[in-house]
Amino acid sequence: MKKHFKVLTSWILTLLMIFTILGPIKVNANSDTVEIQILATSDLHGRFVSYDYATNSVSKTGSLAQIFSAVKKFRVQNPNTILVDNGDTIQGNSNQLFNNSEKHPMIVAMNEMGYDTWTFGNHEFNYGIPTLEKIASQFKGRALCGNVYKQDGTTLGAPYAIVERGGVKVGIIGMVTPHITKWDAENLKGYTVTNPIEETRKVVDKIKDQVDVIIAVEHMGPTPEYGNDGADELAKAVPELAAIVAGHAHMKVAKNVVNGVVITEPTSNGAQLARITIKLTKNANGKYVIADRNTDVNSELIDVYTGSSSSPTIVYDEDKELYEKLKPYHEIALADANTVIGELVGGDLAPADEIKGIPQAQLQPTAMIELINKVQMHYGKADVAAAALFNSRSNIKAGPIKKSDTSLIYQYDNSLYVLKVTGKQLKKYMEWSASYYNTFKPGDLTISFNPNIRIYNYDMFYGVKYEIDISAEPGNRIKNLRYMNDTPVEDDDIIKLAVNNYRANTHLLNKDTGLFKGENVEVVFNSEVDMKDTPQVREMIAKYIKEVKGGIIYPECSNNWKLIGYSWDKDKHDKVVELVNSGKMSLPTSADGRTPNVKSVTWDMVPDITKTIEIVSFNDFHGALKTEGKNPGAAKLATAIKDIKKNNPNTIVVAAGDIYQGSAMSNLLKGKPVSDMLKNLGIVASAVGNHEFDWGLDLIPKWAEEGGFDFLAANIIDKTTGKPVTWAKPYKYVTVNGVKIAFLGLATPETAYKTKPENVKDLIFADPVKTAEEWGYLIKNGYVPEGKADILIALTHLGTAQDATTKVISGEGADLAQVKYLDGIITAHTHMTVSGYVNGKPIVQAYYNGRTLGKLTLKYNHYGYLIGIEPSVVSVSTTLADDAEVKAIYDKYDKDLKPILDEVIGKTEVDLPHDRFQGLSLLGEWVSDVMRKRAGVQIGITNGGGLRTSILKGDITVGKMYEVMPFDNTLVKMELSGADLKKAIENGIMNQTIGWVQLAGVKVYYDPNAKQGERITSMRLDDGTKVEMDKYYTVVTNDFMYQGGDSYDFKGAKNVVDTGIPIREALIEELRNVKVIAPVQVGYLVAGEDPVKDEVKEVKEEKPVENKPVIKPQPKKYVTVTASSLYVRSSYKKEARAIGSLKKGTKVEVVGQVGNWLKINYKGKTGYIYKAYTK
Repeated sequence: MKKHFKVLTSWILTLLMIFTILGPIKVNANSDTVEIQILATSDLHGRFVSYDYATNSVSKTGSLAQIFSAVKKFRVQNPNTILVDNGDTIQGNSNQLFNNSEKHPMIVAMNEMGYDTWTFGNHEFNYGIPTLEKIASQFKGRALCGNVYKQDGTTLGAPYAIVERGGVKVGIIGMVTPHITKWDAENLKGYTVTNPIEETRKVVDKIKDQVDVIIAVEHMGPTPEYGNDGADELAKAVPELAAIVAGHAHMKVAKNVVNGVVITEPTSNGAQLARITIKLTKNANGKYVIADRNTDVNSELIDVYTGSSSSPTIVYDEDKELYEKLKPYHEIALADANTVIGELVGGDLAPADEIKGIPQAQLQPTAMIELINKVQMHYGKADVAAAALFNSRSNIKAGPIKKSDTSLIYQYDNSLYVLKVTGKQLKKYMEWSASYYNTFKPGDLTISFNPNIRIYNYDMFYGVKYEIDISAEPGNRIKNLRYMNDTPVEDDDIIKLAVNNYRANTHLLNKDTGLFKGENVEVVFNSEVDMKDTPQVREMIAKYIKEVKGGIIYPECSNNWKLIGYSWDKDKHDKVVELVNSGKMSLPTSADGRTPNVKSVTWDMVPDITKTIEIVSFNDFHGALKTEGKNPGAAKLATAIKDIKKNNPNTIVVAAGDIYQGSAMSNLLKGKPVSDMLKNLGIVASAVGNHEFDWGLDLIPKWAEEGGFDFLAANIIDKTTGKPVTWAKPYKYVTVNGVKIAFLGLATPETAYKTKPENVKDLIFADPVKTAEEWGYLIKNGYVPEGKADILIALTHLGTAQDATTKVISGEGADLAQVKYLDGIITAHTHMTVSGYVNGKPIVQAYYNGRTLGKLTLKYNHYGYLIGIEPSVVSVSTTLADDAEVKAIYDKYDKDLKPILDEVIGKTEVDLPHDRFQGLSLLGEWVSDVMRKRAGVQIGITNGGGLRTSILKGDITVGKMYEVMPFDNTLVKMELSGADLKKAIENGIMNQTIGWVQLAGVKVYYDPNAKQGERITSMRLDDGTKVEMDKYYTVVTNDFMYQGGDSYDFKGAKNVVDTGIPIREALIEELRNVKVIAPVQVGYLVAGEDPVKDEVKEVKEEKPVENKPVIKPQPKKYVTVTASSLYVRSSYKKEARAIGSLKKGTKVEVVGQVGNWLKINYKGKTGYIYKAYTK
C-alpha cells in the first residue's frame, strides 16, 4: 500500500508540475523588474513545414514547424514573450499555390503559433497588393508596413503595434525597404513608398510617451543596400530604440551594437530564431525603464539545426501538432511538385563540369538555358531573350519530367517582361553581362569570374549569335553580334527583348541605377498583366513542355555563342583539371570563403603533390575505442589515418586534447589502451585538454611516454616556478621534406573550472593570445635552440564554432588569428566541426569521438614556394575496414573487460532521457535521488554536464553506466545552510554555459524573468517543509562540484565528508539491488510561484543563541595586477567596452567571478578584469 501511495503521490506531483509549467505563470505587474523576451523570424520564404518542394525533398534545415518547437521552450522559460516576423514570408517554396486559397499555410501557422506582428518584406509585393491584402486579412496579429502609402494617405499596414507583457508596454515599429520600387514598380503604381528611417523617427516621436520600450522590426539589412536604408543607419537616427530586428540580407547577426542600439538578424528559411531579452526596472516615478543598456538589452540566435545543410544535426524538430494542422497544405504542394509534365529524351539539359566549381553552363551554350530562352521568346513573342543560371547545379536529367524539376532550372518566382530596345541598347546590356568574366591574362590556365557579381547576374542570350572576348576589358567584349540568320545587329534596329521582372526592374529600367534609365524603354509585355493564368516563367516552362512540345523535349542547343580570347598550355590545364577534380587542389575563393573561382589558376598556384605536407589531427576522442553508433572506434580511425599517410608519406599526425577520458575501457584501465593506439598511429604531439586532468597530473607524463609523443602546453604555468610545467613542452619541431614545422601547444583557460579544481590548483592557465605572441616571436625569429621555424602551427585545446551558413568562425581559438606569427590553428573542446579562415589564417577542428579528422594541407608549387595552407575535414566512416594492428589492441583489452562491461545489472521500464541544456531531466532526478539515498541525506545535487548520455528502455549494463557517467567523481556529503543551498542551485538554473543543475529532495520554484543568481523564490523539502535561509540541511554532491567545478560554490558547507564512493558505483549498486526501475519525474525545478503561501509573522530581532549555527561572513578577497596596464571592462562579454585601467601592482577587492573574469568595484561602478593578469 505504501508503494502504491508513493507512486500516486509522484503522479499527482507530476501533474501539478505539468500544469504549472504549461499553464500561464502569474506575473506580478508590480514587480520592480521585468524581463521581456522577443522572439523573431525573418525571410521564411514559404517554409511552413520542413520540405523543399523545388528539390522535392525533406529538408530539416528550418521551417515554422521547427521554429515552433523552439518558441514553445522559450515561452515556458519566460511567459513575457512577444513573437514577431520580419517579412519575405509568403513567397517561395511553392507558396504561390495558395495565393487564392481561403487560407494560406504560412498564415495558418503564424496564427497557431501566436505571432503578435508581421512586418511586410519586399517579396510580399511580388504578387500584387490585392493578393497581399487578401492574405494579410487572414492574419490574427498586427500586419506592419508604415512606409507604403495608399492614395488616400493611409498606410498599407499599421506603422506600429503596442503589445503589453508583464505590465510593460512594448512599441513595435514595422517598415519595409524602400527599394521595393526597384523590384516591383509595376505592382506599386498608385502607391507612395517613403524613407523607413524618417517614418520610424515620426512613429517614435508619436508613441514614446505611450510605451515603456520601443523596438523596430524592419525589413532591411544590417547595413545599407543602396544608401538610404540599413539597420545601422536606423540605429544612428533613432537612438531611442532598444533593439532592431533586421532582415532581407539573409545574414546571421547574433548581436551588433550601434549607437547603443542592439541589432540582430536571424537567417532565412526558418533556420534560426532571434531572441532579444530586455530587462526593465521601475524608476523613482514608477515607470519601467532600461537601467543599463550595456547589460540589460541582449540578443542571440537560436539554431534549429547545426552542422551542414546537407547533413544537419537537428536541434529542434517539427512540432507534431502544428505539422498535423499544416499537413493538408503540404500534401497539396507535394502533389503539385510530383505532377509529371513530360519527358526529356536523348540526354541531360546541362553538360557535366570539366572542372569542379566552374559551371560549364557559364562557359558554353547549353540546352538548359536555350530552353528557358525559347520559352520566354515564345510566350513574350520576342526577338531575343536573356536568362541566367541561378544555381551551379541546375539541370534536368533524361527521363520523366516532374513539375518540381522546372524549379531545378528556374529557381525563382520571376514573371516575364518584354522590352522594346534598340540594337545599341541590347549590346550595352550584353556588355554589362559579359563583365562577369575576369579578364583573361597570358599564363592563365582556367577561366574565372568577377567576385563582385553573383552567378544569377550573368545572362546568356538567344535569338542572336555572338562571341565574348574575355581577353578584352569589360565594356568591349561583345564581338560579331548578329541575328540567327547571320545578319548583323545594327544600333538602330528595334528589338523585342524578353527578360524576367527582376532583371528589368533592378538592372535595366530602374530610374536611378538602370542601364536604360532615362531612355524611355517601352514595356510591351508583362506576364502579370498579359498572361495571368501562368504569369511566372517557371510555370511557362511546364506549359511549354506540355502544350507546345507535346510532352517530349530534347537537349537542343544551337551553340549560338562562344568565349574567345583565351588559350593555354594544354598539359598544364589538364593537370589543373586532374588536381581540382581529385580534391588535391582548390580553386581560389573570396576572402570570406563564400564565392568560388574568383581568380584564374596559374602554374605557380599549382601544387607539386610530391611536396605537399599534410597535418592530420583529431580531438576530443574521449577514449571512444569501440565502434558503436556514429563512433567509428579506434580500429577504423586508424585505417583512415593510415590511408592518408599511405597516400602522402609527408604526413604528420597530432591530437588536440581530451583524448583519454570518457569510455569504460579507457577509464577502467586509466588510458592504457588509448596510449597503445596513439603509439601505433605515430602521433608526434598532443595539446592538453581539460579532461586530461580528470585523474590528476601523474598520468599525463606517463601517457606521453607510453604513447611515444609529447604533450605541448606553453600557457600552463607552474605557480611555484612561474614557468611552463615540466611534464609538457611549450613547443615541438618536426622537419618534413626539408620544411621545419613548429607546433605550439595551448590549453583552454576554461580548464581551471572544467575539471576538478583540486587537480589544477597549482597551475595557471595563461592567456593563449598573449602566450602565442610571446612564443611565436621567439620561434619565427629563431630565438630558440631549434632555430627559425618555416611554419608555426598552434596545436590547441581552445574552442571554436562555425556558422553553418556564413562560415564565420568564432571562439577563443579564432581569437588566435590575430597573432601574426601563426601560420595555422588547430582547435578542439567544443565538439563542433570547423574548417575555414580567420584573418586569412586557416583554422580546423575535427568532430568528437574520432568521427572526423582535421587536415591542414601545406601546398608547395613546382618552384618550392608555399602556395598556401588549406583546412579541411575528412569524415571517418563506420563502414571502413578495421586496421588489423589497432583492432588487435582493442580486442585484447575488450576480451579482458568484456565480462565486466557486458554484465546486465538492471533494467529500466522507461526511457531516462537527458540533455543538460534542456533543464532537469528524468535521468538527472534518478541519479540525484540515488546519490542522496546512498549518502543518507535529504538533498542530492549533481551537474548536468556530468551525465553524458541518456538511458533507453531495456537492459542496463555496466558498460552503459560508464557511458552515462565516465567520470570517477565521488560522493561528498555535507551540511549546508539554506542560503548556501540556494546559491549552489542558482548557479545551475538556465545556465547556457554549463547546463542545468540536476537534483532531488528539494522542490525549487524560480522566476525565469529574474537575473542570474536571483531567480529562486521558494524551496521546499519533500515533506513540504519550507527551506529556511539560516537553517542547515544535509546535502550530497560530487567532488568536482564541491571543489568549485562549473563555478559551483560550496565554501559555506560544514561537516564535509568525501565518502570516496564513486557515484557510478552507487548507481550500479542501486540497480543490482532493485533490479528494475521505472522512475516518474517529480519535477523538482518549477518555473513559477510556490502554490503554498506560508503565514508571515512579525519576528522581533533577537541576539543569536550561541549553540545555533551562525553563518560566518566570507573573508574579503584581493588580487594584485601583474600586467603593465590592465583594462577594466564594463562587462565580461566580448562586446564590452573599456571603462578604465589599472596599473601594475594595484591591489583590488574581488566581489565576484564569471568564468575567467573577476568582478570588481571600480570608481563606484561594476567592472571586470581578466584573471590571468592578476595574482
